[in-house]
Amino acid sequence: MEDTATRLEREHVHSVYEKIAPYFNDSRDKAWPKVRQFLLEHEPGSIIADVGCGNGKYLHVNGSVFKLGCDMCLPLVDSARSQGHEVQLCDCLRLPYRDSCFYGVLSITIVCSLKFSNYIML
Repeated sequence: MEDTATRLEREHVHSVYEKIAPYFNDSRDKAWPKVRQFLLEHEPGSIIADVGCGNGKYLHVNGSVFKLGCDMCLPLVDSARSQGHEVQLCDCLRLPYRDSCFYGVLSITIVCSLKFSNYIML
């Protein structure tokens, strides 16, 4: 049986992103300055992950590094892929990557979307 936290996350987070995905690009197109700076500071050839990449707005910053994005929302993954980005559909709590394989990792606003069953009060 699905636990309450998982059900609430699916109903109130994932379903919302599925619904707003077609409009997401209109409001999420400009990189935040500090994140842009972080990406530009990496050496050419570095491998960077963007966990919870959404529409991939950070994946175009710094063409001299290899960026790999992942997100749980298929419409947003499709949007990022349509821009030519390398993006996987996966759960950020079960990433399909080896430990220590990235030089840097982005995870912008993903923590507030995660389920923590011991914090959810009903």
